[in-house]
Amino acid sequence: MSSSPNIVLFSVHKDAMDAAVRAFASDWPEARISNLLDDGLFAWVRETGGVVPEMYDVFRTLTRYIESRGADGILFTCSAFREVIDTCIAEFNLPILKPNDAMIEQALAAGSRIAIVATVGPTIPSISAEILEMASARGQTVELVPFVVEDAFDALAGGDAARHDALVAARAREIKDCDVIVLAQFTLSRAVPAVAAVSAIPVFNSPGAAVAKLRTMIAT
Repeated sequence: MSSSPNIVLFSVHKDAMDAAVRAFASDWPEARISNLLDDGLFAWVRETGGVVPEMYDVFRTLTRYIESRGADGILFTCSAFREVIDTCIAEFNLPILKPNDAMIEQALAAGSRIAIVATVGPTIPSISAEILEMASARGQTVELVPFVVEDAFDALAGGDAARHDALVAARAREIKDCDVIVLAQFTLSRAVPAVAAVSAIPVFNSPGAAVAKLRTMIAT
């Protein structure tokens, strides 16, 4: 494997893509990053409230294209498509990482009562299923406490990052009696300092954890 592997970020929202790009620039600058962005998929999953069967062929087609371009690995940056990404992992013979796997591993190592913070509603059932599946494989019992931050995603999409972070922090202030907080979308990683400022509960985010895990996957 080259010391500068070709990593493709498969994104459905620009802010999630940008969060991943920043994490690679900070933690794995040697990697050569390419971006595939289809924001229509994000609008689609918000309209349907979750994965629908027609999405599978779209993801297969785009993943096949990425593979044909010689990618050494793929990082998906949207949390709402768990089942579809699992199908791609099973069907394609290259390292593929879901957005939250590495973060979930860290969170489970830190505790069992987990607060899940999201700004897009369909993310909650998707990441909850991921956490429960991984916890079951570890023989660990967990309790999940969901928190959806209304209006924050639209604030960020509209260019008001400060309002996004303030809304997330205000919701995080309500979290009590949890061992950890997980920020369930790449777009939420920017709010880590704001959350840490209002809560003593350990907070985990996906991009940095994902970069470290994908680096290990490709090296082996």
